[in-house]
Amino acid sequence: MDRILILMSAADFLDAQTALYSAKENAAAPATLSFGVTLENEPDEESHALMAALGNIQFLCPEENAWRSMPELWQGESHVLMAHPAMRFTKGWDKALLHELRRCPNAEKALNVLTGCLPVREDPLDAVCPVGADAFTVDGELTFRHGTPLKYTTGLERGPFLHPDFAFAPAGFFRQMAEESVDPLFLRAFEGGWQFYTLPKPVIRLVWDVPVPPCRVAPEHPLCEDFAQVFGVDFRTGSLSAQSRRGMVNEELNFRMKVPVAVKVQERFRLWQQGRQQAAGKAPQPLCVTLCTGDMPKETRRWLERLAGLKHLPLLAYADPMQLRKITDFLPNVLEFKPRYMMDLPVDAPQLLQKLSKAAILAKARDRELTHSHYIWLDADCVQVPLYTGSVFRFKQVCTDKIMIAMVNGEPDPTMFVVPEKLILTLAREMEARCLTFLNQRGDLPTEIELWQLMIREHPDWFQLVVLPVQRQLFTRLTTDIE
Repeated sequence: MDRILILMSAADFLDAQTALYSAKENAAAPATLSFGVTLENEPDEESHALMAALGNIQFLCPEENAWRSMPELWQGESHVLMAHPAMRFTKGWDKALLHELRRCPNAEKALNVLTGCLPVREDPLDAVCPVGADAFTVDGELTFRHGTPLKYTTGLERGPFLHPDFAFAPAGFFRQMAEESVDPLFLRAFEGGWQFYTLPKPVIRLVWDVPVPPCRVAPEHPLCEDFAQVFGVDFRTGSLSAQSRRGMVNEELNFRMKVPVAVKVQERFRLWQQGRQQAAGKAPQPLCVTLCTGDMPKETRRWLERLAGLKHLPLLAYADPMQLRKITDFLPNVLEFKPRYMMDLPVDAPQLLQKLSKAAILAKARDRELTHSHYIWLDADCVQVPLYTGSVFRFKQVCTDKIMIAMVNGEPDPTMFVVPEKLILTLAREMEARCLTFLNQRGDLPTEIELWQLMIREHPDWFQLVVLPVQRQLFTRLTTDIE
């Protein structure tokens, strides 16, 4: 097997120890591994003993940048893994990485790199995400996010960005990246013809999440125009394409998927089990509701089409008249949306009013269909995960006697929330009353987040809050079993 150098930066060796030992103990060929560590603090006697027990290891101290120090730590290994102290490795990870790298398109040119946002061990999806673009700040910095989770996908998705704390590639890539430059790594790689692919299976997981730091690229950089044409990231105008936010080159959402037979069998059994529970009156009877507006972006429509393709999701869509026929093509349960379904407020701000009126729209759905135990709001693009179309959803995990909503970075995430039937009218009326108070006292409407924060603060006993790391993750509670 090819020799692999594992590079890692850490404050001291004790911080890196657990990850490095995990790599060696779980490797298919541990004898082919060598280790290069950059440390901020000089190792003590205990650390020296631990390093000696690990085997073929070199370290530099004081040094903080393993990328820059790679040539000094390299001993002729054919491949290099840029690792992080938060990593924990699964059995045979080295063999799996080499296999996936050889599966990349144009593998014979050896200009491919595996990267991505690895899942934390508690991640219910347990999927690797591409590195996606998030936004340009007012200072011109580009921030990053987890792109679309690649659950059950079989192909390798090419993307624009590199995760600086997880990369696996031929040693030549790291030697090039070690050269002095003010450019971010992904732009240097683009110039050198290297292509990034997201690791399709999580053979490495994290103990804690490791975010990608923001970066800045001068708008006059000579590569900006070419990079924008390929990936849709324009540093001159500060605009981002939908695929760059997903972390992919692929414009369509036609993921190649292979669902394990065991998962299909499990879902069939769950469907049978759920049917028995519903017949006995022991299972919730929810209705999911969404809104399709006239200005709905093409990307949102694509995600809605995938949502509508889930066989066992009870979904009702309200649609503007101009969208009605288009939505009916792929979602049969569609009703015309009318302005009177929103809050009755004396303002002319239809887009904001639609966001504030989600509970009011659920109340209209409840008036029309009284047989449901819970009403679930879903933004049309709130599920940005390639799910198995035969998934059977664990509604018991979100359908309680309280309003369930996710909290992300201390703020409510209203892209999805679940309301029991007994609270839906009360919630809708209370939200409308609070908006009127804002108008009378402040002269304008609250933001959607402000309104939800106010409701949670005034009525904490109504809510069950679920703390999640990123937006649009509450839906994962429907697809995984929670112990």
